[in-house]
Amino acid sequence: MAHAGPTFYADNAKALDIKEAANAHFREKEYQKALDLYSSIINQYDDRVMLDTIRVARCNRAACYLNLGEYQHCIDDCHIALLFMSTDPAISNKARYRLAKATKALDDIDAQKRAIDPSYPGRPKYDVEDRMREQMRESSASSAKFQPADVEEHRRVSYVVRMKSQNPEYVHMRDMVPASLMCAPPRGGREAYETRRDAFVKRVIATHEPELMQKHPWTCFSCGQPATTWLHFPISDLTSFYPIIKDYARPICANGGDCAKKTRDAMEKAAREDPDIAQDDGVRIKM
Repeated sequence: MAHAGPTFYADNAKALDIKEAANAHFREKEYQKALDLYSSIINQYDDRVMLDTIRVARCNRAACYLNLGEYQHCIDDCHIALLFMSTDPAISNKARYRLAKATKALDDIDAQKRAIDPSYPGRPKYDVEDRMREQMRESSASSAKFQPADVEEHRRVSYVVRMKSQNPEYVHMRDMVPASLMCAPPRGGREAYETRRDAFVKRVIATHEPELMQKHPWTCFSCGQPATTWLHFPISDLTSFYPIIKDYARPICANGGDCAKKTRDAMEKAAREDPDIAQDDGVRIKM
């Protein structure tokens, strides 16, 4: 379940409508018109809609650039599309395919220019790390503008549950975080911010626990019997480029019994000794 306000979904719906219009132009081989519409999605909604919406727009715009012979722009969009996680592997496959075609085309052009002009320095190379840093700066600057309102903007947050000694060891889920929690608390407002942050993290965990239970036939961390509930050990990092809640959780057979006590003791020990937990830069949320 997501907790986004209506503005988020309204903007996402508008972006999808523009995408459909762009797709229609692309099918008619009107690549420049399609490119202009995909660009309008990216320019207007880059930080306001679902990441997959922007990712598809980037990938589709790359196809326009490819057909227009603007290979470096195609490469740029493909790299950016591949920076972000996606729920649809087909988008990644398309981006990689278009990236390969554009790269080969540029390499061919580069070879031709070198044959004609030995002093030609070579085509520009795409610096993925530099672009990622640029994206982080842009996202941070944009997030800093968000202010609480009657209907607050929300952004996607990853909720990752890690269970050592279980298979699978990781479960990845998604939710939405209020934009105001992605910014550092205002001066004099830290206590109120932390109260809201802790309540938000607990709500995410409670919301997704039924979904988590259905992911796998979990067994109790202590006794090995079928699990019926969980003990949670969340660490949140909501102000990073990719907001995330990492939950070093353990399934148990029942709350309040001996298994729960043993499991909780083991979790506290892991918090001190497991480097993944002890060195985590996030904030521990007490449950």
